[in-house]
Amino acid sequence: MNKDHFFLGFILSLILPIIGILFIYVLKYLPQNVSLNEFSYLLSSNQSNITRFVSLGCITLIPLIAYYNKRKRTKTLYGIFVSIMIYSIIAVGFKFHIF
Repeated sequence: MNKDHFFLGFILSLILPIIGILFIYVLKYLPQNVSLNEFSYLLSSNQSNITRFVSLGCITLIPLIAYYNKRKRTKTLYGIFVSIMIYSIIAVGFKFHIF
């Protein structure tokens, strides 16, 4: 991970929030015997849930930003920033019923 590439940051920051959302599913919904299909239905039926989970999923990007900021990898940070902007647009779109 010593390389400074835009796409490395972009791909990593697209994958980590999804892993964070799955982590929330495992901690909160799996003990209640909620299947993954039911979980996806819960997300799609209530748009405010999507906003909440996307926001919580983006918290997983904080260590990634700190790691690449400390090592002065600016191109990788630009990729992370673009991905955060995409997630933010999606969250705001669902919050205000644009999507």
